[in-house]
Amino acid sequence: MVTNDEVQQNTDELNKQILNKWLNQELFTFEWFFILFIIVVCYFLFFYLLDKKRIVEILLYGSLVAVAFVVYDSIGLFFGLWADKISLYPVYPNFFGSNLTVAPLIAMIIYQFKSPWDNYLRWSILFSGFFIIGYYGIILTTMEVFVYLKPIAKIIDLSAFLFVLIICRVIMVLILKKEAQKGNISAKHSLSILSAKQNKRNNY
Repeated sequence: MVTNDEVQQNTDELNKQILNKWLNQELFTFEWFFILFIIVVCYFLFFYLLDKKRIVEILLYGSLVAVAFVVYDSIGLFFGLWADKISLYPVYPNFFGSNLTVAPLIAMIIYQFKSPWDNYLRWSILFSGFFIIGYYGIILTTMEVFVYLKPIAKIIDLSAFLFVLIICRVIMVLILKKEAQKGNISAKHSLSILSAKQNKRNNY
C-alpha cells in the first residue's frame, strides 16, 4: 500500500531532480533561448496584429484555447504520450512553452483574420498540422526539446488540438449569439464578421 507520505517524498525528490536538471542542463542553453525567442516573437506579432476593437472577444477565445490545451496536454503528460525535455522554467506542465503562449496566440490571429467557417477550418487544419507535425514533431523533436513517447501520440495530439480549435469557435459563436439577443451591439458586429462569407453568398 502506497501512503500519501511516500507519494509526497517521491514528489519532493522528483521536483529537486527537475530543478537541478533545469539549472545545470537547460537554463541559458541554445534550446532554451530558442523557446524564449519563439514566445517573444509570437507575443510581438499578436499585439501588433490584434484588432483592438475586438480585444475582449479575441482574448476570451484565446483563453478557451489555452485552458483546453493545458487540460489535454496535462492528460497526455500523465499517460506518457509525450514529454518536455527542455522547459522555459522548471514547473510542469510547461505552460509557457506553448500552452499559454504559442498555441493560443496564433489561434487568436487565425480567429481574427479567418472568421468565416470555411476559411477558419482550412487555416485551423493547416495550423494544427504545422504546429503538431512540423513544430513539435520535427523542429522541437530534432532539437531534443520535446519528444512523442508513443507512436499514436502524434495522431492523438493533432486530433485533440484541431478539436480544441473547432469547439472553442463554436462556443464563441454561441456566446456572441446569446449576447446579441440581449441587444449587445458589439456581439452583433462580431457575428456579422464571423458569418461575412455566408451573408455575401446570400446576397447573390
